Amino acid sequence: MEAITWDHVRSLANDLSSLIRKSECRPNLIVAVARGGFIPARLLSDGIGVKKLSSIGITYTDSSRSRREVYTTPSPLGAGDSVLLVEDALESGRSLAEARDILADKGATVWTAALYYRFDSVVKPDFSLGALDKIPSFPWE
Repeated sequence: MEAITWDHVRSLANDLSSLIRKSECRPNLIVAVARGGFIPARLLSDGIGVKKLSSIGITYTDSSRSRREVYTTPSPLGAGDSVLLVEDALESGRSLAEARDILADKGATVWTAALYYRFDSVVKPDFSLGALDKIPSFPWE
């Protein structure tokens, strides 16, 4: 897949928003997985009408991308919160899985969304536009 343009990103976010609106997912908070999830989370905020946005920061601390460090989490968060956790695309899916578990451990109901995911991702998001062999290049990269 070729590089995606800003106009295409807006169209993809609209399509993903439509899928979410048609589901039973009713989040009161959208959480972006930093950094890739920031722009899709903001677009989904408009698309599904959720004004509260936050982020969870997870970074890899080694060149093999096997050790992750969580450097920020949304607060306050707890039982009764319904969260849409957003990433741009899932390569391995490990960061999204870890972020989901952290938020769920705080008592939140967590739904996951990504524009795309790789076929071999360790998790499949609850909402996406499909699986790909290769993740496209987004304009913010």
